[in-house]
Amino acid sequence: MSHYYRWIFLAGVVVALSGCLSTLPTTVDVNGPLPATLPPLAQTLRATIAPTNSTPVQETSVPSVTKTATAALIVATPQPATVAPPTPTIAPAPTLVLPTLPVLSNEERWRAQQLDRQIFPELRLYTTKRSELYWYDPINQQSVLIGIINGEFMAQAAFTFRENNQPALEVPYQINRSYGLSALSPTLIERIRTAGYSDWVETFVFLTPDVQAKS
Repeated sequence: MSHYYRWIFLAGVVVALSGCLSTLPTTVDVNGPLPATLPPLAQTLRATIAPTNSTPVQETSVPSVTKTATAALIVATPQPATVAPPTPTIAPAPTLVLPTLPVLSNEERWRAQQLDRQIFPELRLYTTKRSELYWYDPINQQSVLIGIINGEFMAQAAFTFRENNQPALEVPYQINRSYGLSALSPTLIERIRTAGYSDWVETFVFLTPDVQAKS
């Protein structure tokens, strides 16, 4: 019995829906005026799907770089030229000119060692308890000891010896004869001969308290 009433209820619903659908138009112009019988729900849907007048988006055209343009760019940009660094100019060194020294004789070299040389008018007699007698070798430019003298000796000049700035007396000496000094070595005699002396040579003694002038 319940199934019977259920089918009667469903048939009534179908009949009612068929009557509502018969009142609706078959086609609806969304752009035209709405029919008066259009329910509010249809108006809402129309407003939702209606086209809007929006401003079209303009596409930004990006120029594409072609292979030809790229090749032209490469050709238009030359490689920088390699520049060699400048070679430094070296100025010539100035010529050093040394002064020409005068060539001195052996006697001039010996005189150069005698500062403030004062020649006596005549030979002067001196005496000594013990003095060293020296000879100046002008070739090797050094003082050479001849020997030790005692007693009297003759002097012909006074001077100051440059090497030690001491006062001295210039004494003439006869080789291997004067003042008991008669045993000079052959080597020393050869040096005296090489310097240009033969029999007599100028020697000297330092003027110390042991040396006294004899009147």
